[in-house]
Amino acid sequence: MTAGKGNTAAMAAVPNIQMPAAGDEHPSVFALRKRGFDHFMTMGFDLRGREEWKYCDTSLFADGRFVPSGPMDSVKGIVNLPTTEGLRLVFINGVFSEDNSMMSGVGTGVNLRPLAGASATGLGELASTEEAPLTALNSVYWTDGLLLELEDGVSLDQPIHLHFLTDEKVAGKLVTPRNLIRAGKGSSATIIEYFDTLAEGPLLNAPVTEVFCGPDANIVHLKLINENAEALHMGSTHVRQSEGSLYTSREFAMSGTLVRRELHLDLAGEGANCNLTALSMAGSSERRDMRTRVGHLVSGCETHELYKGLFDDSSRGVFDGQILVARDAQQTNAHQTNRNLLLSDDAVSNSIPRLEIYADDVKCSHGSTTGQLDEEQIFFLRTRGFDSASARVMLAKAFANEILEGVDDAAVRASLDEEITKRLAGSQGGQAS
Repeated sequence: MTAGKGNTAAMAAVPNIQMPAAGDEHPSVFALRKRGFDHFMTMGFDLRGREEWKYCDTSLFADGRFVPSGPMDSVKGIVNLPTTEGLRLVFINGVFSEDNSMMSGVGTGVNLRPLAGASATGLGELASTEEAPLTALNSVYWTDGLLLELEDGVSLDQPIHLHFLTDEKVAGKLVTPRNLIRAGKGSSATIIEYFDTLAEGPLLNAPVTEVFCGPDANIVHLKLINENAEALHMGSTHVRQSEGSLYTSREFAMSGTLVRRELHLDLAGEGANCNLTALSMAGSSERRDMRTRVGHLVSGCETHELYKGLFDDSSRGVFDGQILVARDAQQTNAHQTNRNLLLSDDAVSNSIPRLEIYADDVKCSHGSTTGQLDEEQIFFLRTRGFDSASARVMLAKAFANEILEGVDDAAVRASLDEEITKRLAGSQGGQAS
């Protein structure tokens, strides 16, 4: 069905947008696509005056330059990937690549498979398509991604590595990976997502992930975004936590013209706890836009949130975080911190941390700091034999290490450490003055 009516902005933004045919998909999947289609056709990319998009340069994607990638064949052959221990699922241009994946030895009580064709309970339940144009388009056009279901009491001893790769076939197109994670009571797992490109060229990557944490479940979730310099990444993660559960998020926004990450959490069971950290790095005229929405809905829950940014050249950073404490969420313990380091005089950071509290028995705080490298510290290091560039890299690296040290996987931490050092050494802030 071709869209013939609706918001003209939506029509302009995605030429020839069509509602996919139902085919042999589960009716709930088709209903999700239809809901996303209807919502997008109502709002489109007409984001003027919307507070959520105030600091985002929507001209980079809202003018029709990216079109849905459409169905693609699975890529054959082996691609060069980092050596990692554990399970691995690889998706190239949004399609599962069996040749590059390793899924043996999963064990009982674990349903690990590509999402395409699966009967996925809860798909679309957490990620609202209303007032969320990229989530709406993902809901319409997604073709594949991860499905992970853990039965009660099941713990995965090895991490799951998800590689989302793109190549020249999706230059100028919209790519829409979709993931669904359901962790049963007392289960645990570590999921590591990598977003990278195999070729240069502009693209818009709009992944959506939904995570259901059952009672006392423990989920560790890492995202490493290191796409090419022309790529736009507009992704969101949506989490619901049951009583006693722990959700740990570690995000690294390293490369790309624009990276906008949204993290939505509902602490819906007593004693739920979330630990959220992120590091953004940007140079040239790149943009980083990190947003968190944490809802404390019941009593006795905790949030610990630390987001950091390193911005060089004429780059721009945004942190927009909100912690909502509902009326019945007594004995809440929630702390939110944003810290930014500007490595040049032309870099800018906008920070909007805030609390919305309707309960009275709470311990909550929020804060933000933005500054430049300390010239006295630089001078001290130079008196110890370091040149100016090395001193600046060392200080910026120390600033980033607080986030890096939260990564438990040694191989992933070492890889990130190398990437951070390389980017800092090549930045304006790392040059001798």
